[in-house]
Amino acid sequence: MQSVTTAAIPLRTRVYIDGYNLYYGCLKGTAYKWLDLHVLFDKHILPSILFCQNKQPVQMQLLPLSIKYFTAVIVERAAKALDSVSCQASYHSALRKLYTNQIEIIEGYYSVTEASAKVIDPNIPDRWPRDCESCQVWKLEEKQTDVNLALQAYHDSITGEVDQVVFVTNDTDIAPALKMIRQHTSVIVGLVIPTIDHQRIPNAELASLAHWIRTHIRSEELAKSQLPRVIQGRRPTIKPMSWYARPVSLF
Repeated sequence: MQSVTTAAIPLRTRVYIDGYNLYYGCLKGTAYKWLDLHVLFDKHILPSILFCQNKQPVQMQLLPLSIKYFTAVIVERAAKALDSVSCQASYHSALRKLYTNQIEIIEGYYSVTEASAKVIDPNIPDRWPRDCESCQVWKLEEKQTDVNLALQAYHDSITGEVDQVVFVTNDTDIAPALKMIRQHTSVIVGLVIPTIDHQRIPNAELASLAHWIRTHIRSEELAKSQLPRVIQGRRPTIKPMSWYARPVSLF
């Protein structure tokens, strides 16, 4: 008697990446910043998910514009390195050139304002903020990223464009969007925590709203998901020199 092979259910999938969370959770201080987002999720992250629906295995099927990358343009006067703005611009250019129909970059913005902050008294660290001295500080905030991500995912879910949404973040601010997707649609919700060292524990509220969770991204997956050094075009886009692990070895 021949065995019957159960066909996998295709799930039209779209990935929503919080660029700030991904950078600080996986990329800052590493040699993996020139990251190929499409390869990372298409070849490594999504194939690793073992998930069944109605007792049948599912197959992740990435849609056109399958990855929506939410970020903000770095403000030069607040940048930590002299080449931060140009490096980010090169990276965005590389993604747009290689993945015109697969990756959409959705930009918010940074706000840099003067603000008053309470200073912790080192002699009395438990003193309440209201009893501490104030000082003037520069306040750097990323604006619209969370809102854009939440609205886009909810829109795609309620309009029937997707069968599955995958969030790459650990930010509790998007919990209301996950909750509404679960309440008003049958869309599968996946959650990928952007960390490589298991130090970022999945936010409990987000985890409770997800059908499945990937608790980390492995360093080997990042290493195998790098863009070509040069992306051709009318003006070639080249990986920034400072993004190499050992730039001197190139000469």
